[in-house]
Amino acid sequence: MTVARGRVGSCIESQVDQMSFITAATVTTADLGELISGSPKIKEIAMGLGATDMRASQMVMGGDQAGLVQVQFDCPDVNTALGVWEGLYQTSEQTDLMKRSGTQLVRRSLLRVVAERGERSGAWGTGLLIAGDSVDDATTDSNIGDAWANMSAGATGLLFAETVAAGATQNVAPYYALTWCDDMNLMMQASAANMADPKVQANMTAANATVMGRIIAKTVL
Repeated sequence: MTVARGRVGSCIESQVDQMSFITAATVTTADLGELISGSPKIKEIAMGLGATDMRASQMVMGGDQAGLVQVQFDCPDVNTALGVWEGLYQTSEQTDLMKRSGTQLVRRSLLRVVAERGERSGAWGTGLLIAGDSVDDATTDSNIGDAWANMSAGATGLLFAETVAAGATQNVAPYYALTWCDDMNLMMQASAANMADPKVQANMTAANATVMGRIIAKTVL
C-alpha cells in the first residue's frame, strides 16, 4: 500500500467502467532522503513510458513491514505497467539512484483498481489486507459507496483493489482497501464508525470478507 499526493484519482465518483492498475515496488533503502531527491526524474521517465502518476510512502506500522518503502505507479493497463518497470531498469537514472541510496527491491506487485472514491492524496494512508469471495465490480462499487458515506468524515480517499500478481500473499489476502487522510485520529474514528455500520457489515458478510491485517504509512513523495 501507499499514500499519495498525486491527483490522478481526484474526485473520482466511480471507476466501474474505467479499469486502471497500480504497480508497486516495495524496497529497503539506506538513504531515504537520497531516494526521494532522485524521484522526480524517475517520475518523469515513468510518465514518458505511460504511467499517469507516481507516489511513495514509508510503512510506519505494519509488523515486519515497518520501515519498508513502497513506490507506486498508476497505469492504464497491464502492458503499460510491465513496460514502466522494463523501461526504468534500462536507464542509468534508475540504476544509479538505487546504488546511491542503497535501495534494494523486496517485491513487486500489480493491482487492479475496482472502485474508488475521493482522491489519492494525504499525509498518511492505511492499507487493509482482505480475504473474501469474488464479487462483481458493480456490487463492489456500490459497497465502496456505502463505506465512503462513513469514511469521508476522516479520509480524503478510498480505493478497493484486487491483486493481479503479488506472489504467495494474494492467496491469503487477495484484496486491498486503501485509504488516504491528513489526520490519522479522524481516519480511525471514521473507520470504527464504518465497521459498526449495519449496512457495511451486511456487505462484508455477503462477500465473506475478513480483514487480515492493517498497515499505516506516511507519505514521502
